[in-house]
Amino acid sequence: QASPLDYTQELHDVPEGVFYRYPLIPVHGVPLMQPIATSWERIEKFEARPDDLLIATYPKAGTTWMQEIIDSIMNEGEVEKTSRAPTHVRSPFLEICSPPPVPSG
Repeated sequence: QASPLDYTQELHDVPEGVFYRYPLIPVHGVPLMQPIATSWERIEKFEARPDDLLIATYPKAGTTWMQEIIDSIMNEGEVEKTSRAPTHVRSPFLEICSPPPVPSG
């Protein structure tokens, strides 16, 4: 089993340009990744319908679990309905939009 130091070295050995980190752009004083920041106007104009349910969680604190639990409750526990599509399709993120395509190669 590789040690954390081996993994870190592996990352340093990856050729330049394999990983890409989006630049941060401040929106109302908060640094956001470029694909989110460039869509912020659309996000701010979002208007929920009366039957929409907004799930707000802290990052890395069980968001996917919460989405699955809410979907299960709303579908009265019917597994067929809760497995009809991937979680991100059944419960999309308001602030995350599709980034521009990454060039292949």
